[in-house]
Amino acid sequence: MLRIVNYINFGMKHILNLIMAVLVASTFMQVIYRFFLHNPLAWTEELARYCLIVLTFLGAAYAMSLKQHIGIEFIVDKFPATGKKGLQTIAFLICLLFYLLMIVQGLNLADSAMNQLSPVLRIPMGILYMVIPLSGFLLAVNHLANFLEAMKGGSGHDDSIV
Repeated sequence: MLRIVNYINFGMKHILNLIMAVLVASTFMQVIYRFFLHNPLAWTEELARYCLIVLTFLGAAYAMSLKQHIGIEFIVDKFPATGKKGLQTIAFLICLLFYLLMIVQGLNLADSAMNQLSPVLRIPMGILYMVIPLSGFLLAVNHLANFLEAMKGGSGHDDSIV
């Protein structure tokens, strides 16, 4: 399972790099056209906004794969090893519940917004909103992989792929 998760994260890293390149290019074009050519492009601002949204949601899932989310371990460190595992399990289940909520409600939101078009690019907003359940799924998968490694006492993902 961890090998599949590593391949998913490897692909996600490259997708995030591509989205970041599109974000930078569209923002650069907006600056050039607005301030130097005095003829702003309407679509670059909307594209940059949507790229930033997708980058944020998918970036959160990728950060989970790298164990880069912040955590407060002050209280957990006061417990013995069995207490730590119990607290980690409770925190894991609460997070999974949140990710499930992201998936279910994100799918509902995306479905209800499929008929609404973005103002300039004219793409269905439901396509953009699909990033919410997708990131919820990826967060859950990465969190599960990290949790299983922590329970086994391992160091985390195999970094040879990612």
